[in-house]
Parts: sequence; C-alpha cells; structure tokens
Amino acid sequence: MVGGTLGVEAALSLAHLVIFGRPGSGKSSLAERLGADFGYRLIRTGELLREAVRRQDSLGRQVESQLKAGQLVPDDLIGTLLETNLVAGNQERLIFDGFPRTLGQVAILERIEERCQLSIDAYVDIHLSLELAARRMTGRRVCPKCAATYHLINRPPRVAERCDHDGIMLISRTDDSAEVVAIRQQIYEQHSGPLLAHYRQTMGAKFQEIDGSGTFAEVYQSLCRHLGLVG
Repeated sequence: MVGGTLGVEAALSLAHLVIFGRPGSGKSSLAERLGADFGYRLIRTGELLREAVRRQDSLGRQVESQLKAGQLVPDDLIGTLLETNLVAGNQERLIFDGFPRTLGQVAILERIEERCQLSIDAYVDIHLSLELAARRMTGRRVCPKCAATYHLINRPPRVAERCDHDGIMLISRTDDSAEVVAIRQQIYEQHSGPLLAHYRQTMGAKFQEIDGSGTFAEVYQSLCRHLGLVG
C-alpha cells in the first residue's frame, strides 16, 4: 500500500474501474496491486479466454488459434464469457483489466452495466510508448496457476522464477514471443486510438491518462493519486 495508509474503505467511492494500456504497459500488474490494496475483483478477458482454451470446450477450441497468433477474439464470444463470469461471481468492486479493447466492445460493456446493474466510475489509460512496451515484454513472466504477472527487472518475484503466491514456476506466455508481440502491438495501435478517443470525449473527468514510463512504484502511486485514493 502506498505510504502504508490505503484501505478497502477508501476505495468505496470508486466501485468499478476500467484500466486500458498497450501490451507491456504494466496495466495488469497495476490492477493486481489495486485489487490487493482495495479489495477489487479483477475481470480479465485474456485469462477467461485462456481458461476456456485449457478446458478445451467448444469455445476454447474456437479461440485457441487466434490467441496463439495474437489476433482479437470475436466480440460476441467475449461478451458471452464476461456475462457468464459476472453472473456467477461477486460484483461488489470490479476492475475490468484491458476491456473494452475495441469500439465494438463498448456496447458489450454498456449491456453488462445494464444487466448487472452496475456503473463504471473511472476509465484509466496507462500510456506508454510502443518502443518501451516492446522492450518490457521480453522480461515478462506469468504464473500458470493464479495468473499473477511479474517482470524480471521491473517487478521480480521474491524467489527467482517462482510465484509469490503459490510457489509455482513462472512461465513466458506464448503470445509474448517477438513475432506475436509485434502483431499484438500493431493490433493495439489500430484499435486503441478510436476507443480511447471515444471515452476521452464522452466520459469527461471519469477518463484519466497516467504516464506509464516510470518504475512500477512510481506509476502505481500516480494511479492512486489520480483516482483519489491517496492525498
């Protein structure tokens, strides 16, 4: 916690958040820290899709090839996964980690807000250059059990190559290879501009842009300050 003073009570005024950021921006690690400090439940479409692939059900087989190639999964499948997950779980405080990704998914989130009777309180973009993001991704690791994310230089685990939470050996995701990284960054560039412009124009003060080029601690403190979680 920043300054050792953060608590769940301080976050009650910001019940639901959306965090944007290009691959490598650190948005998922930041979302995890917010979840730990303030009791948010993380909603991650990427992890929902990878879990479907691990189950090897009909949906998983449809998305497996697209994930491996770094392509976007069709919006209707994303919507089905999200709605099913939200209906089954706690809706008290949510962080949508990297969703929506496209203008087409804006309507999905709006439908979820209506059906689940919730409202997004803040939209945050972790801004980072393409070059720095690509360099960061080469050191990224993930826990195959709990999906916690690390970086070997910027946010290393306490024990080398082991997850802090469960001790499982960390892995590099297949979609973090150099070739797939380039494809994912290209796709992000194509879709992020119109999406962020939409929220910037329609959400007013609810939309915040954070400089993501600093250390993890610096960016996290800036994020908390912009959200009004610290003084």
